[in-house]
Amino acid sequence: MKRPARWTTRLAAWLFCAALLPASTLATESSAPKFEPYTARYAVSYRGLSGGEIEASFRRVQQPNHWQYETHAFPSLLGRLAVSTAAHEVGRMLITPAGVRPLWFEFDSGTESGEKDVHVAYDWAAGKASGTAKGTTTSLDLVPGTQDTASVQAAMIQELLAGRKPQSFRLITGNKVHDYKYWSEGTQQVTTPFGKFEAVVWANQRAGSNRVSKVWHAPALGYVPVQAIQYRKGKAEVEMKLLKLQREPGDRR
Repeated sequence: MKRPARWTTRLAAWLFCAALLPASTLATESSAPKFEPYTARYAVSYRGLSGGEIEASFRRVQQPNHWQYETHAFPSLLGRLAVSTAAHEVGRMLITPAGVRPLWFEFDSGTESGEKDVHVAYDWAAGKASGTAKGTTTSLDLVPGTQDTASVQAAMIQELLAGRKPQSFRLITGNKVHDYKYWSEGTQQVTTPFGKFEAVVWANQRAGSNRVSKVWHAPALGYVPVQAIQYRKGKAEVEMKLLKLQREPGDRR
């Protein structure tokens, strides 16, 4: 259960990884689509075995254009052998028509030792991301468009709302920076416990990895992911499907 535990607690950077394109392709103030808050719950399985559920939410915070992304794990009885019910992640970011910029990120494994915990703060003026990751101090160079496993969720949705087609992405995970290749696999109809949707399918792969991840984004839901699957050597390992989606009152989607 070690692999599904890691997925359940982190909402899988390799399932949703994405980041902004170079500044020359970013939306203008007049053309930028509107990003909307939401709370989504997903069923998680590993090789056909239930691992429980994950809840992910985006909400506005008091500062202008500041948003917070948060996930919580709800493991099944089997999943609790490997993941704490207290495991969660929180990320704060700035979302504007010019793009998405992470401000800080925290992952709490929910264990007493805290050996897998991650804390990162971003100093964009200095071009550094610093903090602690898995018991070690880290300091990473920042380049425009760098995201983490929280801010990347908003970055991908914003790219799709703007009608862009990302090709490569940079993502901070723990104490490392990884580049991903990203490509479209067209549209498919997908059935989830929440309903049936026409979705655009996006796949990604980290350089040198034998894993490929695919995400189904539903245009009718503002490109919120409705399904995601990670494949290892061509075989499906981890899968998530949308169980429930809530939006703020007044949102028509």
